[in-house]
Amino acid sequence: HLGCAIAARKGANHVKAVDVMKFAGQGMSCSAAMARLPCDLVAVSGGWTPTLHLLGQRGSKPTFDESSSMLVPGAIPQGYFVAGGAAGFLPTGECAESGFEQGCAAAKACGHSPAARDDSLFIEVPGEGSSINVEPVWVIPDPAGAGGAKKFVDLQNDVKAEDIELAHREGYRSVEHMKRYTTLGMATDQGKTANVNALAIMASLRGEPIDAVGTTVYRPPYSPLAIGTLAGPETGQHFRPTRRSPMHDWHVPNGAVLTAAGLWLRPRYYPDEGETLEAAYIRETAAVRQSGGLVDVSSLGKIDVQGPDVAEFLNRVYVNGWKTLKVGMARYGVMLRPDGIVFDDGTTSRISEHHYFMTTTTAGAGAVMTFLEYLLQVAWPDLKVHLTSVTSQWAAAAVAGPRSRELLRRLIGDIDFDNDDFPFMGVRHGHLGEIPVRLLRISFSGEMAYEVYTAADYGRQLWQTLVDGGREFDIGVYGTEALGALRIEKGHVAGPELDGRTTLADLGMSRMGSTKKPFIGSALMGREGLVDTSRPQLVGLEPADAKGKLRAGAILCESGDHQGHGIGFVSSVTYSPELKKHIGLGLVGGGMKRQGEVIDAVFPMRDEVIGVRIRSPHFVDPEGKRMNA
Repeated sequence: HLGCAIAARKGANHVKAVDVMKFAGQGMSCSAAMARLPCDLVAVSGGWTPTLHLLGQRGSKPTFDESSSMLVPGAIPQGYFVAGGAAGFLPTGECAESGFEQGCAAAKACGHSPAARDDSLFIEVPGEGSSINVEPVWVIPDPAGAGGAKKFVDLQNDVKAEDIELAHREGYRSVEHMKRYTTLGMATDQGKTANVNALAIMASLRGEPIDAVGTTVYRPPYSPLAIGTLAGPETGQHFRPTRRSPMHDWHVPNGAVLTAAGLWLRPRYYPDEGETLEAAYIRETAAVRQSGGLVDVSSLGKIDVQGPDVAEFLNRVYVNGWKTLKVGMARYGVMLRPDGIVFDDGTTSRISEHHYFMTTTTAGAGAVMTFLEYLLQVAWPDLKVHLTSVTSQWAAAAVAGPRSRELLRRLIGDIDFDNDDFPFMGVRHGHLGEIPVRLLRISFSGEMAYEVYTAADYGRQLWQTLVDGGREFDIGVYGTEALGALRIEKGHVAGPELDGRTTLADLGMSRMGSTKKPFIGSALMGREGLVDTSRPQLVGLEPADAKGKLRAGAILCESGDHQGHGIGFVSSVTYSPELKKHIGLGLVGGGMKRQGEVIDAVFPMRDEVIGVRIRSPHFVDPEGKRMNA
């Protein structure tokens, strides 16, 4: 059907036929004579368009070749060579000649001598001309006597010729503006079948040549890629700041293997010669339980909170009460988001009547500070409270273990460490030698422990003094891997459990939520879906086979039933040197009501299934006798 055009398609849910009629040329009406052809597919040509994307991403603007009705490379940047179809050559012979010439030029540019021409490689294709002349048809005119037919330009986003005309009338005449106004070229083909036609239509409406209209920007990638491919491995430095603790220059020369915790570099473990990660953290964990250990906790978020209304402010922010906190004492608190989901946790100490010191999780420091500032500026501007982020101003070391008190008593002479004078959750100020220090008797490990804070400039000296003094008491250093093992043994929740989906009830903390006052999230934490007792709730997990090993991220399923999404997941795992087996924390539907039951932990990526027993998450010292000793 040479010299014909499709005037209309027939069919409702899919193509059944098309009407074909004689076409008298660009800009002229089609004749009335037509034929109906049954079919189930209509193919549309987007013209001959070389793949210019890489060249365009280098900044080269393509130009429009009138004879072939296609975009061809414009100014080619120095050091770049374009050959064959990408250069606008379509016949096979011309492509071969172009490839040879550009290959020789590229070889010379690299300092090489090009090979001699081998004419046997240049094969003529029978019937293929030396040039291609195309008469473009950008828009099919309406048949005589008919009007208003839809003329699709971008078939994926249903952009019609009349949409481009409307963009022109509305003033969106730049191709970039037209693209965004109409969404032309934004579907999965990224304009491969539509852009040239659209540029020509806009040029016609503007009364300008296509070159003057220009093209949209070529952006990578040219072909769709999986998100995982784009992510790739984590290698090298990223465009974000790296934060180091004041003790960093001690950790590195003393053999610390570092890990990234948010923006922070933290010691993960301190291996002895030839020691693996697993062996090192198990040794460090056992040492803390037996005598003691030092861990750098400078990365904790720290906020200085001052003002006459701080107690009221904290009372509204935290789920538990704060108006009764005495000077010289600290309290653990949990914050919720307005939707009732756990946001962050940490301790806040009362330094004086109107002065408090708040700590947050390492990862949550920035978000907590931003949220609290928002509340003070937007929700409660009447409260007289001033916040200052002091995360980088304080160095901090946690001293944990049964001999921690002995060490600090030896080094700090102006603080009474007797249990009656410095109880659990107490806050005291003193001096370690000449270094001013703030001590918080709090414990993430479950052992007797103290967090020692000082100005960041004293951080290295503080750490060295603690390390030197600790040798007498068999107190060494430990990293984040052992820190995690200790908190799992104790049943303390952290990032894997505070994942933005859990509630107080999910974490077994319902009793913390006050019923005598409102707080952020209190209105919505009681929603039907959040109080459903079938929600996954915190439990302890241990392999049914004592030799088994848990894997974080495993899906928890009913025994023998591995269909669907399961009934929960394993959130944190470790080997417990105290219990001499692998243990973990997880969230499972029904929670502690299922204590003693054996369910399956399924890890499909490795085709693993092991039986796990549900038990209390408090594996070590559930009564808290050690940290209160």
